[in-house]
Amino acid sequence: MSNSGIKKSHKWLLIVVSLAIITAGGVFMFSMLGRSQEERRNREYEVSLVNALKNSYEGIEEITITNPSYSSIPSEAWGAKVKIIFSDNKQLSYIIAFNKQNNEIRSRDFQNSSRKDDNKYLTSHHGITETNVKVIYSNGETGEQ
Repeated sequence: MSNSGIKKSHKWLLIVVSLAIITAGGVFMFSMLGRSQEERRNREYEVSLVNALKNSYEGIEEITITNPSYSSIPSEAWGAKVKIIFSDNKQLSYIIAFNKQNNEIRSRDFQNSSRKDDNKYLTSHHGITETNVKVIYSNGETGEQ
């Protein structure tokens, strides 16, 4: 093979490798953009959920949010597992669905007959928590609201 034939094959190889690297970089950038949008959306929902919980129950000291999930089908639905610690050290954990548009909190656990005592506790603590609450968000960050 002549010297110019080798240079041409190396040139094509360099072009193919360059295109592969550029494509992989683009895919990586779009996935990072999608992930940051998801984190931003989750934080927005988490802040709204904490406000809704504070406006529903008195004596909340700490809220931990884990396992967020979001679905746009069939409707705008966001949910997470929530652990609430009250000022008397009572801890309750629920899987909650939250509608941010109307601040509606829903949970199948609330209707579960085996959780009757927990439901009585929540009913007895209806009210508003006016103090700041420690919040542990789903991404592990800690804050106060």
